[in-house]
Amino acid sequence: MINPLLPETKINECRSHKKKTPSFKELSQNKKQLIPQALLITLAILSAQNMSLALKRNENPPYIIEESSQMDENKDYSDITIVAPPNIENSKHYNENSENVSAIAHRGYSHIAPENTIPAFVAAAQHGFKKVECDVSWTKDSVPVLLHDETINRTASRKNGFPLILPKKCSNLNYNELLDYDFGSWKGSQYKNTKIPTFAEFIDCCKENNLQPYIELKETKGFDSEKAEMLVNYVKEAGLENDVTWISFNADYLKLINEQSENCRLGYLTKDFSSDTISTLQYLNTTFNEVFLDIKAAAIDDKSSESIQDSGFYFEAWTVDTPDELDKLSSLNCRGITTNYFTNDDVNEYFLKSDIK
Repeated sequence: MINPLLPETKINECRSHKKKTPSFKELSQNKKQLIPQALLITLAILSAQNMSLALKRNENPPYIIEESSQMDENKDYSDITIVAPPNIENSKHYNENSENVSAIAHRGYSHIAPENTIPAFVAAAQHGFKKVECDVSWTKDSVPVLLHDETINRTASRKNGFPLILPKKCSNLNYNELLDYDFGSWKGSQYKNTKIPTFAEFIDCCKENNLQPYIELKETKGFDSEKAEMLVNYVKEAGLENDVTWISFNADYLKLINEQSENCRLGYLTKDFSSDTISTLQYLNTTFNEVFLDIKAAAIDDKSSESIQDSGFYFEAWTVDTPDELDKLSSLNCRGITTNYFTNDDVNEYFLKSDIK
């Protein structure tokens, strides 16, 4: 279909800009200055063709609008980029049919084993999971380890079994100090003396057990390109770069990962659906990566689901532990379920019984 507004538009490859990538906050503040009226109309037409478009400024644009007889000759459009979304239907993570919805083991199979530990991930593999989620935190000496909370108090105890009374932040402890604590006994005596795993040990476990990692980047003081590079290098060295999914509530963290891994898969975590949600997905989207929304199960409904899909994206949901939640999601074209309880077989069996195909 020829674009009526841009009959002479040429889409050319252009060289990468070397200017600093703007943050989502900066991009949002400048959005009104960046989008001329003619371009807005064009975007509406392309959206009607089920295209997802991201507007970016000075940010490694692979494609750019070069000229158009219908656009204002006195305006400079050289820094406006229209980026088409990746073909998510061809992604090995995207499932065309609802019966193929993925089940992701939340912090491993934490229903029976201590969360974010090697036994939990091994248990997930033994119970048929193909994908496992973890939380990455950082020690005082900059070692990435698996921990959900800011402190270790909830999931750790002393070697003698005594609980921790005073708060102990992971960021205030060196890795060797963390080895003095037991991260398994709280879940059962069979897990006594379980150690906190490093990120490298987690990646090795995923490789050995044929698991695809979902890596949540927790809010961390000083998360920068150096730390992002460290995490990506661990994944690359294990040969899992094409099997990993990076998720976070912080879109700029995901951007840092994308700078280190061009073809990465990114999931933007959110507890609700707002007017900024789609803009955040577009901010993250490039021609080469894959982006989806990872939303709290209670926050998704017919309207938000339709909005996500009309924008060219798809969604997964967390943390799904009741049949009622599965019932709702089965009618909304959900593509992934992060859960503490349901196994991969449970989810697929339930979605097979639903009416949607």
